[in-house]
Amino acid sequence: MDEEQFLERAKQFALHLADLQSRLDPASYDLLLRILHGINDAIVGRSAGGPTGIDVPFTAFDRDLFTPALGRELAKLTSLLGPHGLQLVVEFGNQQENDRREVEAIARVSGMDPGGA
Repeated sequence: MDEEQFLERAKQFALHLADLQSRLDPASYDLLLRILHGINDAIVGRSAGGPTGIDVPFTAFDRDLFTPALGRELAKLTSLLGPHGLQLVVEFGNQQENDRREVEAIARVSGMDPGGA
């Protein structure tokens, strides 16, 4: 991507973000900014050779705010961030619950009773 293309994409990003600020409720816009901040951290980390994933803590309220429409807007914004855009994967889940299920699955495969009985 040459400098002119970069500047045009940056302009489109800023315009779309400003439009979203006027259209979204404040809580949804704040969530969007928190996610974008995490994406920025991942981009900076990747440039420095660090981890490329992000983990933005979501409350139950945040999960309700993250509608399919907000996800589409986020995808549109991230598509403007690089020459080929960015791949955006959103996973909701309780890590502690995921870990418990994984340990139980390992116990079952090992022939143990995951319930501890």
